[in-house]
Amino acid sequence: MNTPSHVCQCRQAAGAEPSTLDLRDLPPPEPMQRALETADALLPGQSVEVLTPLMPMPLLSVLAKLGFRAQAWPLDDGGARVVIRREASVRSPA
Repeated sequence: MNTPSHVCQCRQAAGAEPSTLDLRDLPPPEPMQRALETADALLPGQSVEVLTPLMPMPLLSVLAKLGFRAQAWPLDDGGARVVIRREASVRSPA
């Protein structure tokens, strides 16, 4: 089993290209948990791209409730490319 390495660069400059975290080989619920943990570590203005095994509708809903901006695009393999961005004032998940 391939364990993706954490490639999020938590000190990424605002406006820089987001780093990518490939979560497609993980069993549920790990992709959602890791995506939320990674989003929580972002500083205001930072973003990260995550690759998920499916279109992550529950993840998108949770991110929106927490105040993150997230967009998802389908991939040819049935997964999704999701870009998550922390805006200026986002609360941390409880």
